[in-house]
Amino acid sequence: MGKLKSLLKAELVSHRVTKKPDPGIWIFSSTDNAHYNYNSRYLFEYVKDNLPEITPYFVINDEKLRKKLGDKYGKQYFIETCSIEGMKKALSAGVWFTSAGLPVYGTGLGKNRTIVNLWHGIPLKKIALMDPNLSRLARIYFKKIFTENYTFVLTCSSRLIPVMAESFQISPDKIKVWGQPRNDVLFTKTDKEKVLGSIYPDLPSCKKAILYAPTFRDYGVTSLFPFKDYDKKALDAFLEKEDAVIFLRTHISEQGNAGPYLSDRVRYLGNEQAEDIMDIADMFDILITDYSSIYIDYLLLDRPLIFLPYDKEQYLKGRGMNFEYDKVTPGAKPDSQQKFIDAIAEICHGRDRYQQERQKCNLFFNEIQQPCMKNICDEVKKHVGMD
Repeated sequence: MGKLKSLLKAELVSHRVTKKPDPGIWIFSSTDNAHYNYNSRYLFEYVKDNLPEITPYFVINDEKLRKKLGDKYGKQYFIETCSIEGMKKALSAGVWFTSAGLPVYGTGLGKNRTIVNLWHGIPLKKIALMDPNLSRLARIYFKKIFTENYTFVLTCSSRLIPVMAESFQISPDKIKVWGQPRNDVLFTKTDKEKVLGSIYPDLPSCKKAILYAPTFRDYGVTSLFPFKDYDKKALDAFLEKEDAVIFLRTHISEQGNAGPYLSDRVRYLGNEQAEDIMDIADMFDILITDYSSIYIDYLLLDRPLIFLPYDKEQYLKGRGMNFEYDKVTPGAKPDSQQKFIDAIAEICHGRDRYQQERQKCNLFFNEIQQPCMKNICDEVKKHVGMD
């Protein structure tokens, strides 16, 4: 269904629904109403398991995925919003949570219900209406369909309130420092051996598990090991010596580009192996990235970071950053394989040169340093008069 057609249908249906939305019905949605991910997924599961007074639904318009999730969690929890009946069900809810998009698209939907944008990360890069690549028409659409509907937008630090307010062009008092539901899993312990053994039965011993999660680029293919002196055999030999494995997680569209770099000691960790990386993020001893805000979540673990911003000038010119990159990326930035190996070796041997800088950065971005889902639910219940 095209967005315009869906929008027109939703406008028609919403004006026909006269019954007041029920504050005890909570709807969750994520990317394009077709994915079960991001903060919405985690908060939905918390509500389902812990708040019997709430009736939760998750919008999944992909029929196969909806059936799969229904078989796993219970069919009663998953709905679609392609049909008029499905839209009516979503519109009957007094509370909507989203990480990207809305359960039903339309104008004026926030007038008689609470709509909470959980978002899906820290705005290291320019997002939403601050994105320089957004067209004038897209800005108008975004403001009418999204910004004007939001009751609250969540973030993790009071220092981020001005950035989020400007990004969504809403009043700063609508930005709430309530945290990100997905970060709650960082405070639980993952059994590394059990998880890795189930994903990779042939994996060699792995004393140090290293996650490498580069950012997708609009302008070209990501150079995964961007070193002029890249030597696959030398890297493998080093990793074997240190009893370490690099787990490479690219954007799904770049999975094919990872092939030449893979080996016993460099493994691919895509959606098939781990649907949501946050579920197992705490089992990694080191994180390597470039511009992904995943490192900001990872700061909560107080573990070493390595950055590979080989195309920083080009990337920042195209997208733009809300913060000065070098000041908020506390970790080594090697520009050769030898320096890359040296950075990993230092960490493996117990030297952590960036810990103080990392902890300072964590305090800046992550005021919420404990599980937050219960508090989010309590705040919303209070707002809708259920407390």
